[in-house]
Amino acid sequence: EDPFFLELKGQILLESGRPKEAIAPLRKAVANAPNMPMIAVMLGHALIASEDRANFTEAKQVLKNAVNRDNDNPFAWYALGIVYDREGDQSRAALATAERSNLEGNDKLALASARMAMAGLRQGTPDYLRAQDIAMVSETALKKDKGRRDREQ
Repeated sequence: EDPFFLELKGQILLESGRPKEAIAPLRKAVANAPNMPMIAVMLGHALIASEDRANFTEAKQVLKNAVNRDNDNPFAWYALGIVYDREGDQSRAALATAERSNLEGNDKLALASARMAMAGLRQGTPDYLRAQDIAMVSETALKKDKGRRDREQ
């Protein structure tokens, strides 16, 4: 019943190329440790890796809950972006990529992805506003970097 033992079992199965078998222990681990977003991210990863479209709804919910608890995990955003992409929601896939790129310090990709997300999201929605925030932060960082490089030359 120990969630960390179950997580380890799920991780071993997942990394051994057996994602479908990893789902049950990871589900139980998440149920036994609901406030551990890292375990939830691994469950989301296993659900996606199972390549069973029936698991995508659960994967999206698990990953959204995980990033709501810990939004500083680039892999969680990557996995959530995969789910959105496979569902055909390109705007939210772009937003997830912007989030991940922002966390990884890739301002150029964060800006491009945020702009792509904004183009497909309804203005004023929380997702649109978040994309707008990432775009502004990334653009400012790129301008500072360009200014610093210009001064160094």
